[in-house]
Amino acid sequence: MAAAIKNATGEAISTVEIMQFMTHNSLLLYKKKGSLVSLDRVAAYEEKEKHNPFQKGVVFVTPSKANLVEGKGYIVTSYETLQEKGQALSHWTPNTFRGGTYYNFQKRIIKGHTRDNLKQINVLGFDIDTKEIDLYALYLGCEELGLPRPNLLLETPKGFQFFYVLETPFFIHKNQDYKSLRVAERLHENVRKALSTYVPVDTNCAPFGFYRIPREDNVLDFYSEPASTEELLSWSINFERQEKRSFLRVVYSKDQPNLDLTASDWYRTLICSTNIDKGHHSASRNNALMTLALANYASGRSMEEAYDELDQFNSNLFNPLSKSEFERTLKSAYSGKYKGVKRSYVEGLLETWTDGEVQFSGREGWYKFKKPREERVRSHYEEREADIIAYLEKYTNQESAYLEGSLRSLAETFGMAVSTLKEVLKRSNKIIKRTIGRGRAAVTKVASRNMLFKRLLYLRKNRIKQAQLTFAELLSELNGLFQTLEIPSLEKELILNEIDLLFSQGKSPPDKLIS
Repeated sequence: MAAAIKNATGEAISTVEIMQFMTHNSLLLYKKKGSLVSLDRVAAYEEKEKHNPFQKGVVFVTPSKANLVEGKGYIVTSYETLQEKGQALSHWTPNTFRGGTYYNFQKRIIKGHTRDNLKQINVLGFDIDTKEIDLYALYLGCEELGLPRPNLLLETPKGFQFFYVLETPFFIHKNQDYKSLRVAERLHENVRKALSTYVPVDTNCAPFGFYRIPREDNVLDFYSEPASTEELLSWSINFERQEKRSFLRVVYSKDQPNLDLTASDWYRTLICSTNIDKGHHSASRNNALMTLALANYASGRSMEEAYDELDQFNSNLFNPLSKSEFERTLKSAYSGKYKGVKRSYVEGLLETWTDGEVQFSGREGWYKFKKPREERVRSHYEEREADIIAYLEKYTNQESAYLEGSLRSLAETFGMAVSTLKEVLKRSNKIIKRTIGRGRAAVTKVASRNMLFKRLLYLRKNRIKQAQLTFAELLSELNGLFQTLEIPSLEKELILNEIDLLFSQGKSPPDKLIS
């Protein structure tokens, strides 16, 4: 039995209700012909619709990706049809069109899903064409960028798709050369560009075309509060202003002759690092490759020279980028859009992935050296925190997210004093700690927030209805953690909603329609 999908108030909601929410009730409620609803109910609805000034539209659907590639599908005018056929469909257009027809009715070759035939834009949809990502980074990225929480997260065979449902749709018309459509496309592009720093959003996905249809077996997260269109537009304007002011500024003075950054200590240190991985904002594999490639570009090296050296760097990584991602990043660095490396990225990469021996500082390219980490009496708490997270990421997984033991044994495991471990756990907002029992018999359990989030999605996906703790116990502890660690409100709500799903009874949502 499929686990129940819930809205913000904790009530079960069916997939057709999600589709009604996404499309702003812009389709008919019942089929024009062959409805299974009583004649009286249909007649009452039709009478009510006579006084509705807004004309209903259509969506296009297809039963499989293969059919979509061949242009085959169906035109749907009602939510009743979506409810009946939804589980047998793979793709649909969540943005409503004015109408549709068929090039070939017998072969079901659909016609009309073009941008100039759009009736209204209800959602901003985005595609992530890989499962090798940190979904936690998506939600944290939205928090840091000032974007709302995505309303829907779907799992696809090759990755994920997420959507913002607009509070007020963009209604499309020919006035001023489809101005509202152009504004919506610009908003979509800015959101995509901003979030691509955190997750690999597909740039080739048509913004208002076909997406995966919500089904009981692919919905990972649902949030029923629509995104404010007005606030998104304001965010988009501010984002463009910020992009024009400062985007990948040069870290050296323009008045100085070109420096050979590839001979610098920080460059040689980074290019010899093999443990750089994904999932670290501004310090991931992509950021490292982009930074090293820009250093080559700023130093006047040819793209072929850079390719050879950086291909070796990528191959040496424990978890290298794919060839396509590697080449895309390198081409972007050599596109001429950027003048140099970004100082904050260099510093973030050095801090996260090196031993701290080399540090970049100053506009003129000077470097200062710290003592090797092993020679320092006390490492910085940030470094100790990074050590713990790295250990947890390596030795825990989504099936077993916690590492447990006494504080003393955990301190020995992490290679630090008990007092240091206590201070790190007290300061950290990236590590979750819970204690069971008191005194010498107490057992401390620690997990990275990233892995805990993965476990929650794992449990949700596998329809596990109950964990070892009662919901009341876990809720009480988490509320204390939220207050102590000052976890952002959006993230707090996300975690609580996911946990609430785990402790639900998980009954299938009723097959009903909202009138």
